[in-house]
Amino acid sequence: MNLKVLHIVYSLDPGGMENGILNLARNLPPERVTLEVCCLDKAGRMSARFPNPSRLHVLGKRHGFDLRTGWSLCKKIRETQPDILHTHNLGPLIYAILAKSMGAGVRILHGEHAELTRTDLGFRKRLQRKILYRFCHRIHTVGLGMTRQIQALKLSKSSILTLQNGVDVEKFRPCGEKDKLRRELLGVSGDAVVAGIFGRFGRYKRHNFVLDAFARLGGDFPNLHLLVVGGGGDHEQQVLRAIDAHPFSQRIQAVGFHPDPLPYYQCLDLLLIPSVNEGLSNCALEAMACGVPVLSNRSCGSEELIKDGEDGFLHKIGSIGDLENIISSLLDAGLLKLQTVGCHARAKAKAGFSLARMMHDYLQVYEDFASKRG
Repeated sequence: MNLKVLHIVYSLDPGGMENGILNLARNLPPERVTLEVCCLDKAGRMSARFPNPSRLHVLGKRHGFDLRTGWSLCKKIRETQPDILHTHNLGPLIYAILAKSMGAGVRILHGEHAELTRTDLGFRKRLQRKILYRFCHRIHTVGLGMTRQIQALKLSKSSILTLQNGVDVEKFRPCGEKDKLRRELLGVSGDAVVAGIFGRFGRYKRHNFVLDAFARLGGDFPNLHLLVVGGGGDHEQQVLRAIDAHPFSQRIQAVGFHPDPLPYYQCLDLLLIPSVNEGLSNCALEAMACGVPVLSNRSCGSEELIKDGEDGFLHKIGSIGDLENIISSLLDAGLLKLQTVGCHARAKAKAGFSLARMMHDYLQVYEDFASKRG
């Protein structure tokens, strides 16, 4: 049996959810699953990684709510005739259910990829989810914390499935010549300590916390360098201007979006995730697989990834001062501590969060989902 699964997203612009879909497209067995993607808006910068361009569809949604996109999606569903419609986050779910109301009869598996924020918890969006979830045959999240949150909010009468993200631990691995790589890629010396923040430039990522903490720490730690990797998001230009005006701008490298960020992970001593909300962070998993310890905010869903002080660092980061103090204490503890925790982080990624396990879980859900039609 070969199942056809049509994923609905806004685009394949850089992001953890989009990275997960591309991992599915490239690694699910093609003899068992045919995976297609419909981008409501545009293809996006990560679309070059999609293995079958003929199965990538772009609808060109206009700004704001666009009824025409509902009709276009309905036509695309009828044309592709998927067994499963896999929607991701609230916006694509709205258009998928609109398409169903126009006559596109297909069962929906819906995924939520980040903890619900204060905006999501407002009356209107909570009501939207509660109503729209009734039209889905199954809801899943990518982390246990998110599952517990949705269950506690009673947004769905059905049980919520958890499909944790995974990472390719064969590809993402430590570099045997880290000092050489850092000299070639970043131009930094062997005694440098490189901290990094990866991902798109959204307000919730709190790049400003990292930059302001670095401004306070840079004088006391002259060998500390900051690496900023990623692109896209509403605050990209604002962050880049802040980097240009930063008192230690000569020790900050913003390298933009890279389709293969592996060598940049391998240059790090510490990955920073001070975000207000995340799902089960792909950046954290990729860094851990490379033997890089992660410092994460406790509100990011990282509790299931990190045991504080053992395979990463988990703290409540409520202010720039919090982040400054935590980084300072880690730097005072020395590189050996970071390296030891990084080794444990890779072991954690290999044991519990492999890409092979993720593929097995999704394949099982797809096949089970399809076997219960009717």
